[in-house]
Amino acid sequence: MAQRWGHEIMRWIRFCLVLGLVCCGACSEFETGYFQSKVNQVTQEEVAKRYGMPHKQEKQQGGRSLWTYYVRGSGTSGYSGYARAEYCRAYLLTFDQQGMLRDWHDQDCATKPAKITEPFSGRN
Repeated sequence: MAQRWGHEIMRWIRFCLVLGLVCCGACSEFETGYFQSKVNQVTQEEVAKRYGMPHKQEKQQGGRSLWTYYVRGSGTSGYSGYARAEYCRAYLLTFDQQGMLRDWHDQDCATKPAKITEPFSGRN
């Protein structure tokens, strides 16, 4: 009987871990989906209301501005105590002179050195 409960508990723990991983992936996809659907539709003010002020702001040519948000994390995996690799995504948003979102992209920033490139894709 005790052995059966042990198997049930382990099955429940595995389920929760898998569910947690799926939810983490869904969060990342949610941000990507949000930015894809909002190009040419939202302003800096609306983005700042949703995400707060960016971690980094840069002025670009022609009055454009580049906002960078970093999503970082690290932790341990399971009961083994092994630390997983550091996680870092950079979301780079380009706004025109009027503050309208014109372009965006995301990239891995966990690798050293983290090279952030400009996201301009020619969209106006």
